[in-house]
Amino acid sequence: MAKRSVRQHQRKHAPALVFVWRRPRTALLEYALATLAVGVVFLFVLTSVHIGVAPPKPWATHKAAVIQVADDAEGRDLTMRAQAGGPFPSRFDPGVWEGASAIEQTAMEVTRRTPPYVPVLHHLPTAVTPPLALAAKGEATLPKLGPEAPDTPRSVRLRLVPTLYPLSARSTAALPRELPQFVRAVDATLAAESWRFLVRLDSAGNVLDCVSLAGGDEAAAMPLETWLRRVSFNPEPASPCRWIAVGVGFTNQPADGPDVR
Repeated sequence: MAKRSVRQHQRKHAPALVFVWRRPRTALLEYALATLAVGVVFLFVLTSVHIGVAPPKPWATHKAAVIQVADDAEGRDLTMRAQAGGPFPSRFDPGVWEGASAIEQTAMEVTRRTPPYVPVLHHLPTAVTPPLALAAKGEATLPKLGPEAPDTPRSVRLRLVPTLYPLSARSTAALPRELPQFVRAVDATLAAESWRFLVRLDSAGNVLDCVSLAGGDEAAAMPLETWLRRVSFNPEPASPCRWIAVGVGFTNQPADGPDVR
């Protein structure tokens, strides 16, 4: 009892900052009025507000059509058209084809793994090495001499000499077998040109006149014209005067050899 009285005394004389353990009697009326107001509002909302829930509409109607066809030409045609125009068109099945088994068998034979090649081993013959001949004591042994090396051919100096080739049908038979020596050295300018001449011959084959057809520098063609006037062509007694067309080319000949013929 003493402890209880002490607690009551402490609660009664507690300072203002300490929690009030007992509710004041005036608060009961306020709580009752608040509860009554909340109840009235709840009843008003419950009786006046109506929420309508509609059932969901289906997205598509579930329906189908069935066509029964007979086993005749028209029915088979309708069946084929339905398979080709449907969502899953028919495809060719290689397994149903009667030639698929033959192709499969051929492919298996081609790709069949052959056994690895095993070489047959043979015994090699025993090599018999001939005995080496020993030199006699005190006798010198010299190596055998090989064949003599052939003489290296010496370099041959070449020079350009003029030659004739025909330009007309009559020039082939009139070309001489021997040509006079060209005393002048042939330079690169003279050898680079394509020389053509019109030559007038007498019955004995002597050159009466020579005309250059290449054009260009006449001074460069003068040595060739002089050389052509010394050429003796084949004679033709039946033609006292004839014209032939010839060309002049250049070939390499040994500089210290015989003259060009």
